[in-house]
Amino acid sequence: MIEGFLFSGIKSGIKKEGRDLGLIFIPQGACACGFFTKNVNSSYSVRISKRHIKNKIFAVLVNSGNANCFTHKEGLNDTLRLTEELAKSLKIKKKNVLIASTGIIGKKLPFSKIIKKIPLLVENLKEDVNLFSKSILTTDTFPKVAYVRLNFKRKKINILGIAKGAGMIYPHLATMLAFILTDAKIEKKLLREISQKAVGESFNKIFVDGCTSTNDSVFFLSSLKGEEIEKKKEIEKFSQALIEVCKNLAKMIVKDGEGVTKFVNLKIEKAKTEKEAKKAFKAISSSILFRSSLYGGIPNWGRIVAGLGQVGIKLEEERFKVESSNLKKKEIEIKVKLGRGRSFYQGWCCDISPSYVKINSK
Repeated sequence: MIEGFLFSGIKSGIKKEGRDLGLIFIPQGACACGFFTKNVNSSYSVRISKRHIKNKIFAVLVNSGNANCFTHKEGLNDTLRLTEELAKSLKIKKKNVLIASTGIIGKKLPFSKIIKKIPLLVENLKEDVNLFSKSILTTDTFPKVAYVRLNFKRKKINILGIAKGAGMIYPHLATMLAFILTDAKIEKKLLREISQKAVGESFNKIFVDGCTSTNDSVFFLSSLKGEEIEKKKEIEKFSQALIEVCKNLAKMIVKDGEGVTKFVNLKIEKAKTEKEAKKAFKAISSSILFRSSLYGGIPNWGRIVAGLGQVGIKLEEERFKVESSNLKKKEIEIKVKLGRGRSFYQGWCCDISPSYVKINSK
């Protein structure tokens, strides 16, 4: 499917049941860039990956069921030891390893269990991404994978995206784990520019519960094994494809949000500026009252008016307008026309249901 990448996903005992340890291995190494949580209480895994991302990357180790965050003062050293043990097994250097974790905050990661399973993890490497995509899930109900193959005149380039996320989703950089892989031959500076745009058009435009995780990480990795993209049209086509892969993953995350029964394509129109439109999106999508009315299928637009006023967006009654599709359906489109200008912003959000409370009260 995609040149230069191998995958593995096994049970290591972090979770009571199911796969919980995944590995992406790039035998020849990859050009990489990453985007991380803005939460100042970040996990040990995030801190180490921030250091290593500047290097050529040969491996990405991912665990689910444990956030590897805020547990003890040796947590950072233990995490470094984990990357070192994996590096030894793969015959690479620990500086060439990225690590990502997801799960419960404040619970010590069982490092000894994981280290014992590293040989099995390495033995099971294969081209199929299926087991890896399952090993990174927590409260997710399905694996999230997106794929695009680009065909130029004499060139073929592949883009593969894998993500996890259902809770702690807030449009503030990248509120989940995502791994976007390509075999395109591309310079690191250009990859970062394109990737930053893709994150802005996708993962930064989703909302489930307004909580920013301590572990959010999005990695873009290119094995450089495919064709070179250098012409302007090729770069534009590649950029759009990368955005589409990220958008597809982002939408899957919202649709799989904890307790979600309605997926909403929320469009803010006729705002003074794009900044104001984005502000309006966040105000509406974060309103518990609005999201509760979505669950009930009730078109109570007064809750939108109140939410916008709360963040300082003053409306004129004769210019303000809300249009929506059938609120009883699972997928809804809502247009909020502010009547203040010509700017536009679009994002994806959801309702809130009693199931969300049940899931997060455990």
